[in-house]
Amino acid sequence: MDEEEVILKLLMFGFTKYEAKVYYALLKHGSLTSTELLKIARIPQARLYDVIERLVSKGLVKVSRSRPAKYSIINPELALKSYIEQEMVAKAKIAEDIVRSVERSGEVVEDSYIWTVSGVHSITVVIRDLVESAEDELLIATYTHLMEKMMKSLEGVKDKEISTCVILYDKDGKIAENLAFFDEVRFKPTLGPTIILKDLLKGLLIPRSYRQRPVAYIIEDLEILSPIINYFFYLKETSSPIIYRLGEDVRRRRFRSLIRAIEMIQRMQENGIEVGVEIEGRWRTSGEPGKIVGKPINAIRDKYREITSLIVEQNGSRILVGGRGATYEDFEALRITVYPLNPTADQPG
Repeated sequence: MDEEEVILKLLMFGFTKYEAKVYYALLKHGSLTSTELLKIARIPQARLYDVIERLVSKGLVKVSRSRPAKYSIINPELALKSYIEQEMVAKAKIAEDIVRSVERSGEVVEDSYIWTVSGVHSITVVIRDLVESAEDELLIATYTHLMEKMMKSLEGVKDKEISTCVILYDKDGKIAENLAFFDEVRFKPTLGPTIILKDLLKGLLIPRSYRQRPVAYIIEDLEILSPIINYFFYLKETSSPIIYRLGEDVRRRRFRSLIRAIEMIQRMQENGIEVGVEIEGRWRTSGEPGKIVGKPINAIRDKYREITSLIVEQNGSRILVGGRGATYEDFEALRITVYPLNPTADQPG
């Protein structure tokens, strides 16, 4: 990832441009004096000290007592992840306050798209509702001790064709055995919030907290949910696999995420299985709803522009399919079913 890309991502999480430049310089070069920072980060001298002060107050940078003073980042695996988590929660809280306070035609808006629940029992009920109402895809990032508490609610997933992915922030040999029925289980050693995403349409965010009474946020606003989804896929891309069954013993699944559908398609093709797809969504130019049934030919992934596309052949024509919010492709995929064209290859899972 180059400097420009890192800085753009830092801007997404609330850094100012100068803060992002200074943080990147320290991340890349280690401890630096103010003179070295000015040269490498290329920011005005008059702004350096207030930028440093803000980064220190955010718990991201530390200052030595030597002469001249040196600046260095605090372990980003902990400090940066913690800061991003706090930013996500803060934005969710701001959005909640806005929704509650907005008035329309002199009347308070009654519909809210962010809800707060507190207490173990209430949060457990919400988790069960999310899991049981998932139709196509269930994504979870959490800790092993919380995963153990969810197991009873997750039993019903075994009998569904929905695709699943669990990211664990810590490891426990026993929990991995209990999660063997999930399509995908991954390990990402970090201190992150618990995230549960249902069909990429509704989410639950449980911040790391030492409160006696835990608090969780139910998010139904897609604009607010979008950065949380992006964070989940960042965790996925930077994690290591423990279990991966898609395209192996699992050969028929429904997805809302085009990226994960493509991963399954490619694994099945590697195993010599002829793949078919049924994609529901809408035509990008007209906005009309539609359905594509055909064979996936090729996948295109541009990580720099964060664009993933799939070329599908239907009745001799090739259609370029994009994920939710597609802007360049012919068709926007909202639901994807992946299956083997040879019925004998369709094994239960």
